[in-house]
Amino acid sequence: MTQAQVMKRMKRSHWQALERHLKGAYSEGVEAGLARARGAGRRARTIRGDATVEGLVRIITRHFGLDRYKFEVRVVHPESGRRIPSRDLLRDHLAEPPRG
Repeated sequence: MTQAQVMKRMKRSHWQALERHLKGAYSEGVEAGLARARGAGRRARTIRGDATVEGLVRIITRHFGLDRYKFEVRVVHPESGRRIPSRDLLRDHLAEPPRG
């Protein structure tokens, strides 16, 4: 076997091993993500009434990976246009009363 043939065989075997590892890591990541998100159940969640502005900013920052950036959310009361303090509950500032 020539040196070129040996090199081709080694490259092929290394590439195949790398592909196997990448496929395994990808599938593990997908499974972990599904377990963390509990399937499609966490998509399009409604905002709870007992949520605070500060909590929403924390969730958005973590979800979109904005830790390195200064990220601010300004929540304004729908009728008065005044800024809502970050520790206030959102249900205290709803535009219309909840139906129920």
